[in-house]
Amino acid sequence: MKTMLFHATPFMLFLIGAAPAWLLSPLNSNTTAEDVILAPQAVSGNTECAAASASTSLFLSFVSYGNYTVIPGQGDEDGLAPRQLMSMSFAVTNEANGIYTVCAFPLGHLSAPSTGTGAPAEWVDDASWQACADRRDTDGKHRFTIATGASFRREDRFVSVNQTWFCHDDAGRLVAYTGIANGSLSMTCGDGGELGGYHVENCTSPDIKLPVMLL
Repeated sequence: MKTMLFHATPFMLFLIGAAPAWLLSPLNSNTTAEDVILAPQAVSGNTECAAASASTSLFLSFVSYGNYTVIPGQGDEDGLAPRQLMSMSFAVTNEANGIYTVCAFPLGHLSAPSTGTGAPAEWVDDASWQACADRRDTDGKHRFTIATGASFRREDRFVSVNQTWFCHDDAGRLVAYTGIANGSLSMTCGDGGELGGYHVENCTSPDIKLPVMLL
């Protein structure tokens, strides 16, 4: 989808420790110091971004998936430690403008334990869309947000990434592009040892380029 704006104003990042309070904290749409670094790709007069956006790809790198299974006797008996935690992370670069961002999110959520049973919360898989880190850009007059989202299906290792970004066309008009890219990851898994009372399975994928379909 291209939207004409004209003159309108407009890593693993999950902390898993040995304490009873378990925290999953993906990097979200709130900006960090790095996020507010402004990229020059959308400045007026730069039409290469718009031309490249017609057939761009999203380049995924540093792809990593973690499966954390609690070690027996490390808090699972008293219900303090969830038996399983899973997370996904990777970097995304849009080849149309060179702007990158980071996606890091849990691959599900913890169920609410039954009242009075003492049973720990169970992990529930969830392949819904998750927000990645926003990036900021400017055309010299306006500032705007490059928004990215991602999802990952663990059973078939299928990843989807969507993004909205901005470029100037040949007439100097600011254009918003929205596109989606999909693909299956070829992941290799290995024993990651123990961490904070959990046994870790680490899975990684080679870098992959996914063609973008504009919406």
